[in-house]
Amino acid sequence: MSLKILSLSKGVDGYFIPNDRFSTTLITCNLYIPLNAETMATDSLLPYLLSSCCEEYKDYIDLNIRLLELYGADLSCSATKCGDRFHIKLGISVINDKFAFDGCSPVAEAADLLCGLLFAPSFEKGAFRTSDIDREKRKTVERIEGEINNKRSFARTRLLAEMFGSDPYGKFSYGSVEEVNKIDSDALISAWRKLLETAYVRICAVSGSYPEKAFEKFAAMFKSIPRHDITDTEFFRALPEAERVKDITERFEVTQGKLALGFTSNLHGSLKESAALSLLSDIWGGGPYSKLFENVREKESLCYYCSASSRRSKGFVTVESGIEEQNAQKVVDAVLRELDDIKNGNFDDEVVEASKKSVTDALAGYYDSATALDAWYTRELGELVTPEEASEIIMKVSREEIIEAARGIKLHTVYRLLPKRGEE
Repeated sequence: MSLKILSLSKGVDGYFIPNDRFSTTLITCNLYIPLNAETMATDSLLPYLLSSCCEEYKDYIDLNIRLLELYGADLSCSATKCGDRFHIKLGISVINDKFAFDGCSPVAEAADLLCGLLFAPSFEKGAFRTSDIDREKRKTVERIEGEINNKRSFARTRLLAEMFGSDPYGKFSYGSVEEVNKIDSDALISAWRKLLETAYVRICAVSGSYPEKAFEKFAAMFKSIPRHDITDTEFFRALPEAERVKDITERFEVTQGKLALGFTSNLHGSLKESAALSLLSDIWGGGPYSKLFENVREKESLCYYCSASSRRSKGFVTVESGIEEQNAQKVVDAVLRELDDIKNGNFDDEVVEASKKSVTDALAGYYDSATALDAWYTRELGELVTPEEASEIIMKVSREEIIEAARGIKLHTVYRLLPKRGEE
């Protein structure tokens, strides 16, 4: 069987991703709306609220009992940035029908439950219940505080904020604590209705058999909604070069400093257009064969870790490192020196082959997990390629294309998170 794509309703597509390696079926409802800095906190809280209860199952206890009845089905949700779109996901993993004892269809019943969560929330007098909102607000604040406490992740968040400025892509997905505390039922109901009416929707099913009833259920539910102004999935903005390099230093109560560098790229968009960027970042700072690992971390011992990663949808590369304060500038200089080496072609063909093998092995690994397969087909919009097709594209990238990709890299922002000094 091969990937099957079908139109379920206006702006709603169904993706059947066949895989018979698992004893479960994973169904996800993926909704994409434009990034909006003013509503991001509300938009990110919404899926957690929706997945906690619904009209039929008023509280978490009732909902968990229903999940146990469905052979221990597992609910999941997330809210993430996807290029210039905000991606809201509700998902359920349930045992395949052929393993059910009573002749029922757990897959169809799981789809019914997921639709109930999305289309029929638990309202009280026409509004979300205050107790439910307060619970999810508290959990969201804990997520934000967890991000702040994880200084490696926090440094990355601060780097993106400085790089993108007023562009909502630079905003933390969960918003700020102040924004979360201001969320009320009216804002959530408005966000919920806008989501159902205007989002581009992708219903994905990773399963060994075609879940016809599940797709039919979602098709019927979305056809009952007045759909309009469907989110454009083709639109994206790449990060432009900086007129001058930003250099920011902040100090916190930490023992190990963090360094995060942001670079613009002249490659962005589909994998076919920017495959060389993926290999460049891997050769620069990916596996143990990479220049940042071999030279900056191992030979020069300038840092605790040093890695590079690329974001094709927005056309940028980041380098992250754990440092001692006295080595901060040395690491910046070393990272730029290793980039110049790649620009000048100073890397072995064996490194290119090692990088291609690493990337293609990672692509093959998507088939080892239903969650990973679902992520592959939902985390990016635009031209669709399978993991196998992506591997073929990667293998065709030439040494010269990697060099050209490196020459299109420009430093945009340097962010240092360093320990507080004694007098501060």
